[in-house]
Amino acid sequence: MRLMARYFFDVHDSQVTTLDEYGAECADRAAVADEALRVLCEIAGDWPQRHLHHGLRVTVRDGSGHIVHAASIQLSAQWLDEDRPATTPSTRTSGIAA
Repeated sequence: MRLMARYFFDVHDSQVTTLDEYGAECADRAAVADEALRVLCEIAGDWPQRHLHHGLRVTVRDGSGHIVHAASIQLSAQWLDEDRPATTPSTRTSGIAA
């Protein structure tokens, strides 16, 4: 049976860096990469507006403190109909016949 190594997933956003004090045991490199992506998606999903147009990055340290992996995500959003007039409730149609 192979022992799992402990890795630490530090999170960096535009305002703060949070160091992982506890880490997680991972069976192999693929598990480390999967966990880094899971952490990114969880954090971005919990507060997407904070990370909108700002990078979110996870660096992974091994048990000796060396950075062995990095993953990042960039959230963006853009209205694509800015040249069209806004629809107001009085001019909007619901598709339901009166």
